Amino acid sequence: MEEFPVVLKQADLRWYREFFGQAIPFCWRPPFPALQMVWLDAEGRFLRRSGTDEHYRQSQPQLWLKPTQHPEGAWVTLATR
Repeated sequence: MEEFPVVLKQADLRWYREFFGQAIPFCWRPPFPALQMVWLDAEGRFLRRSGTDEHYRQSQPQLWLKPTQHPEGAWVTLATR
């Protein structure tokens, strides 16, 4: 089995409604902690590194950022609905 490094980042509360909305009614004491697993691209680079492919950068949201700090794209549209 191959091993791949990942990074866990705390999700910003402003994303909770769109990404974790179904879990909110089941939590005794919101907000609950949510971590995002960030994976490498095919070349072994994380999202914010220079040289990462645009498709890769758009493939996963950056939930640790506030929606206003997130790069433009489909993920920001979700947070601003």
